[in-house]
Amino acid sequence: MNITFDDVSFKYIERKILDHASFSITDLDKVGIVGVNGTGKTTMLKLIMGYEKPNSGAIILSGGMRINYLMQDPIFDENKDLLSIVMEESTKEYPVIEYEAKSILTKMGFSDLSVTTKHFSGGQRKRLALAKVLVTPCDILILDEPTNHLDNELILWLEKYLIKWKKGLFMVTHDRYFLQRVCNKMMELDFGKIYLYDANYDSFLALKAERLEEEEKASKHLKQILKSEKEWMGRGVEARRTKNKARIERFKALSEIEFNEQKSMEFKSLETRLGKKLISMKHASKAFNDHILFQDFSFDLAKDDIIGVVGDNGAGKSTLFRILMGLDQLSSGELIKGETLRIGYFSQNLELIDPEIRVVDYIKDTKNIIDTLEGKMDAETLLENFLFSRDLQYTKVKMLSGGEKRRLQLVKVLIDNPNVLLFDEPTNDLDLYTLEILENYLMDFKGPILVVSHDRYFLDKICNKLFIFKNGYIEESLLSFSEYLSKNDSNTIKEEAIKKEKPKANRMPSALRRELEEAEGRMPKIEERIREIEKELEECQTDYKKLMELSLEKDNLSMEYDSLMERYFELLEIKESYKI
Repeated sequence: MNITFDDVSFKYIERKILDHASFSITDLDKVGIVGVNGTGKTTMLKLIMGYEKPNSGAIILSGGMRINYLMQDPIFDENKDLLSIVMEESTKEYPVIEYEAKSILTKMGFSDLSVTTKHFSGGQRKRLALAKVLVTPCDILILDEPTNHLDNELILWLEKYLIKWKKGLFMVTHDRYFLQRVCNKMMELDFGKIYLYDANYDSFLALKAERLEEEEKASKHLKQILKSEKEWMGRGVEARRTKNKARIERFKALSEIEFNEQKSMEFKSLETRLGKKLISMKHASKAFNDHILFQDFSFDLAKDDIIGVVGDNGAGKSTLFRILMGLDQLSSGELIKGETLRIGYFSQNLELIDPEIRVVDYIKDTKNIIDTLEGKMDAETLLENFLFSRDLQYTKVKMLSGGEKRRLQLVKVLIDNPNVLLFDEPTNDLDLYTLEILENYLMDFKGPILVVSHDRYFLDKICNKLFIFKNGYIEESLLSFSEYLSKNDSNTIKEEAIKKEKPKANRMPSALRRELEEAEGRMPKIEERIREIEKELEECQTDYKKLMELSLEKDNLSMEYDSLMERYFELLEIKESYKI
C-alpha cells in the first residue's frame, strides 16, 4: 500500500505550501512530519485525504487503501452517543469489535458511553476521535498532534501502542520522545520542499545539519556566480554582443533562483525589578462542591524556580494558575503576592483570540511601541522578529495555523516584559524550532516560572522542580519528570539495580540476555494466538459461553503482551548501556 506525491504543488492564498514535491511512503513506514508552523504540515494531511486539491501534480493512493485520519479539531454528530460514533465505520469485512470499542473509550477516560458530544470540550473531542481511529481497522494511520489533550499516563500508553503498531503511520507531532521512539522515518517541510530521511529523530537532526551546511555552501557559490554574471551583464550591449547567448540565458536562470534564507527568531525582553516577596501559599485548598482539587498546600516561590506542574487532566492545574492570576479564589488558606510582580500568563485557550482581528492589531491592542533589549520597537517589527511577515501581519487571525496562533500568544505575553511567567500547555501545536527557542528563553529568563505541560522532553530540559497533582494533594519533587515517571514503575527500579551491578567485562548479564531472547520469542506467539482468537470470535457469534471464554483469553493475552512489550524495551535500553 503506497501514498505517492508526483510533482505536487499547492499554494494557499499567497503562501507556498508544496513546490513540485515528490515522495512515496508505504504501509510499513512510520513517518514523523516536522516543520516550522505555517509550512503546511496539516495541509499536506488534508491533501492526502482529499479535503484539499493540489494546484498541479498528482496524489496517488493504492487501490482499496483504508486510511484513518485524526484531525486537530474533530467534529461529530451531536445526536449520536459515544459508542455509536466509535462503531460507525464498522463493516462486515472490517468490523469494529464492540468490546474493544468500549475498552478503548474507557481507556480514554469516558465512563458513560451513552452521552453525546454536545457539551464536550476540544480535549474530549480529540480523545474520542483518537479512540475511533485506533479501534477502526485501516492500512495507514494519519495522526495530527495525537498527544495534545492527553495526560501523562495516556501519552505513555499511546507511545507503546504505536511502537507495536504493524501498519503505516504518518504523524505530525511536537513530542520529541514520541518521534525518537516510534518513527523510523522523518519528513521535513521547508520552503515548500520535502526532505525525507530514513532515520529516527536523533539521526534526522544530524542529517539535517549536514544538509543545511551543504545548502549554505551551494548558496554562497551560486551567489558568487550571479554577482559575476551581473557585473558582466552591466558592461553594456556591445560587450554582451560578443558573448554567446548561452551565458545570457544562464544569467536569466540564475536571476530567477529563490535563495531560502534561514530566518532566526529570538525572545529578548527587558529584565524588570523583582522584590524579595514573590508568591506564597499557606495551607491552601480548592474544591468544587465535594470535589477536592488540592488541600493543605503551602509553598514559597523562589526567584530561580522553574516548576513543572503535572497531573491528570482535570486535576486542577489550570485552576491553580487562575487562582494565582486572581481569576479564581481559594476555598481556604492564604495567597500572598508581592507588589512588584508582573505576571505573564499564557493560557491554553486559543478561543480567547478574536478570529476576525488582524494579526498586527491583536498586538497593537496591547502596545504599539515595545521596549526590548535592542531598544524601542514597533509592533510590525517585533512580529517580523517572531517570523510573521508583513503580508501575514495584515491577514486575519483565523487564517493562521494552530502553531502560528500559539506563537502570536507568546508575543502578546512577552511584550509587557513580565518578571514571573505562568505557562499553561505552551508546547501544544508549536513546531520543534519554536519549542527550542522557547526552551532557551525560559532557561535564561530572570525570574520564576510555573509551567503546565505533558511534554516530557520539554519538562526534563527546563524544570528544576515539580508540583505533582495526586489524589487531592500537591506533592513537591526535585526529580526530573522522566525520573518521576520511572520511579512509579517497579520494573525501572529493577533496572536501576541491575545497572549498578554491571560487570567489569561490560557485558549484559546472561540472565538478562535470556530474558530478552524469551521476550522476542514469546511476543510473536501471543500475536499469532490473538489472531486465532479473533477468527474464532467471528465464527461463534451465537455461542455466548464460548465468546466470553475467548474474550477473557484475549484480554489476558493483550495484558501479557503489553507488559512483555514494556519490559522488552527496557531490556533493549539496558542492552544499549553495555558496549556489546
